[in-house]
Amino acid sequence: MSKDVSLLKQLLDEKNDDNIFLFDEAGESVELEQIAIIPHNDELFALLRPLDADEDAAAVFRIITDDEESIESVEDEDLAMQILKMYNEQIEEN
Repeated sequence: MSKDVSLLKQLLDEKNDDNIFLFDEAGESVELEQIAIIPHNDELFALLRPLDADEDAAAVFRIITDDEESIESVEDEDLAMQILKMYNEQIEEN
């Protein structure tokens, strides 16, 4: 997918299988595999896995669609666990 495509469009494009690139606190590029998009309470959350992480590892990010599209790591452990539980329930249904 073109680098000119917005992060939100990349995340929401069901046909996109390209990895997502974010920058860590040190400004280093981190490549992440997109696992799922989970809607919850009128918000969207992305489950992403760093390529060097364990197969079962996933980080939960809130998708922000205000003036500037971005994502932020979910620091609330209860919310992150709730999103992961919702994802697991979706997997079990399929």
